[in-house]
Amino acid sequence: MVSLERGTILQSLTVLIPWAGSPISTLLITRRMRDFWNSAPYLLYVTPLSFASTVLFTFEYMKHFLLIATAYSLISPILLTLAYSRKFDNMEINVNEYYIEVKLKIPLLQDQVIDLNSLFEKVVNKAMRRVRNPYYNFKLKSLNNCSNLKVSLTENKIIMKRRCGDIVVEVIISNNDVADMKLSISY
Repeated sequence: MVSLERGTILQSLTVLIPWAGSPISTLLITRRMRDFWNSAPYLLYVTPLSFASTVLFTFEYMKHFLLIATAYSLISPILLTLAYSRKFDNMEINVNEYYIEVKLKIPLLQDQVIDLNSLFEKVVNKAMRRVRNPYYNFKLKSLNNCSNLKVSLTENKIIMKRRCGDIVVEVIISNNDVADMKLSISY
């Protein structure tokens, strides 16, 4: 079960404003979560609330636009979340004669405090959703059966590294909201 955060729930209550509440609420949620799949549980209650507030207001005051209001209130939260979360999807693949390197920037929530092993697994799980190549995805899934997590702490960043045969995964957290992940696979 997904645990919902109180601050995000309170931010998303702006959806009760007819017509304007839906885009405001979805942008607040997606800006905080920075990932479509993390925002999806909030969309499960934002969309019906948006539908109810917009359609009731339109039915009461502007009956001619009822069909437009229905389509707008059902589709706009999902489309805005997809469009805004695409802004944070960035993946870079570098091919060398010795190895393939996949670099990802993975957004993290600022107020999460968890241990480093679960943070590493969370970053790898987010990377598995973004990496669509089956070969890389298979390599990422096999990381749980490999060596222990090696952690290096410096003054302003945390470096977590795990090696699994010909694959090396390195996660660098240098600020609170973005984790840089580098996946190196040798030929």
